[in-house]
This record gives sequence, structure tokens and C-alpha cells, in this order.
Amino acid sequence: MDYALTVTFARELGLFVLLIVATFTDIAYGKIYNWLVYPAIVLGVVLAFAGQLAGAGPPGAMQSLVGMVVAAGLFGFFFARGWMGGADVKLAAAIGALKGIEFFVQALIFITLAGFMLAVIVLIWRCRFIETVKNCLVFFFRPKKLAKEMEAAGRTPDLIPYGVAMAFGTMCAWILEHWYEITGG
Repeated sequence: MDYALTVTFARELGLFVLLIVATFTDIAYGKIYNWLVYPAIVLGVVLAFAGQLAGAGPPGAMQSLVGMVVAAGLFGFFFARGWMGGADVKLAAAIGALKGIEFFVQALIFITLAGFMLAVIVLIWRCRFIETVKNCLVFFFRPKKLAKEMEAAGRTPDLIPYGVAMAFGTMCAWILEHWYEITGG
């Protein structure tokens, strides 16, 4: 039995299950559950150690741990600022643990683009795009004024299901990583 291939398959399967379930729960319930992300984090680290022992290739144990820590740290900064939810931090950590730091950095580019596109689509759908652009400009130049106006109006910021953007961006990075295998080139 080829243990390296088995570990690689388990890692990829874990990633797909994580992204599919996280997307569904984020859309359906507005949540990404701990019962999904914590086991995925543990699975990523354990498979990285097992893969390193079996010679499965990246990510090795250190890449997996660094990917998890960097992802959690970066998204944790956004969480601390109130810009995203804690579940998004844990989802990012799970992606980093499953695929390692190198993959996560590549995926981050696609995640950012997907998040921007999703935000624009949600704002247009809710007929709030122009108002949001105006608020962004006010926030940039006079952030306290915007906070006071929103508080006086009893408004809260619009939330978007960022787990969807994370899943889409991660899948784009996965396709790019496997492009030659997919296209046969």
C-alpha cells in the first residue's frame, strides 16, 4: 500500500469536505461550526506529520503548523478589528493546517479577490453599493463621523458570508496547483 498517496488523498478529501460543508453552513445558517473546523485543523496537522513520515511531500509538519499559525494570525487581526467572524479565523487556520503555508499564501490572493467580488455582489443585491462606497470614503477621511452616523441611525454593518469567498478562493488556488494534472499538459 502506498501510504504517501493515501495521506495525500486524505488531505485533499479533508479540504474538499471542509470547504463544501463550510460553504453550505455559512450560506444556510450564517455560521461555520466548530465541529467542522477543529477536527479539520487536527486532521491537517496529523496528516502533515504522517505524510512527512511516509514521504508524501508538502506540506510537511512544519509547513502545516506555520500555515495554521500564519492563517490564524492574519485572519485573527481582522477578527480583532471587528471585520470578520471568529469562525472565519478557524476556517483559515484549517486551510493552512491542511495545505501548508505556501499553498495558503497563494490561496490568500484568490480569497481576497473572491471576498471583494462577493462583497460587491451582496451590496448590489441589497441596493447598498453607492451608499457603501460613500461610507468608505467618509470612513477613510473621517472614521469617527461615520461611526456616529451609523450609531445614530441604529445601523449595523452589512455582513457577508466570507466562508464562501474563502472556499471559492481556496478552490481557485487548488485548481492552479493541479492545473497540469487537470488539463493533462
